[in-house]
Amino acid sequence: MDELTAITKLKSGDIRGLEILVRKYQLEAVRIAYPIINDLGLAEEVVQEVFIRVYQRIHQYDETRPFRAWFLRIVVNDALKTVKSQERLVSLEDDEEFSGQRVTRNNGKLRFEQEEFSDFRDDCDLIQELMQQLTPEHRAVLELKYYLEMSDDEIAETVQIPSGTVKSRLHSAKNHLRALVKRMNLPVFA
Repeated sequence: MDELTAITKLKSGDIRGLEILVRKYQLEAVRIAYPIINDLGLAEEVVQEVFIRVYQRIHQYDETRPFRAWFLRIVVNDALKTVKSQERLVSLEDDEEFSGQRVTRNNGKLRFEQEEFSDFRDDCDLIQELMQQLTPEHRAVLELKYYLEMSDDEIAETVQIPSGTVKSRLHSAKNHLRALVKRMNLPVFA
């Protein structure tokens, strides 16, 4: 069954259409929500709740537009709302370069189990740690741009912000990451 058939089934009240959408988009949705929230369990919960809302509000979906963008916009917005409701802020007042900036503190981390991936895992952990020092909005646009390989216009549509704001957030996020990498003396990532 294809996406359009699944949506048609959902609009007629047949919940079996949701199963198709879950299989097609669940992993991608969690991969988008996790770096924003930085808690895998919570990211999975957010995605589950989004699927339930999609089922309940499928009549609001405009079939002339791409479903993926509509769905991922909901995932990103809900992930950002979750972060805002649960974040604990730590001030970086002592650091002159980032005075007034804030970072979130959270212990959720994605780990690989196989030992041969230890270097890769260390790099992923480091990147994740650096990403957590960005605002949730900056993490979201970076994930959409570099993980899902969306264009600036697709990101703007997904997150419902102007294209110029996407460009500004990407630029700001990359500059912040560069400064963090430089500050930590990590030439590998420079």
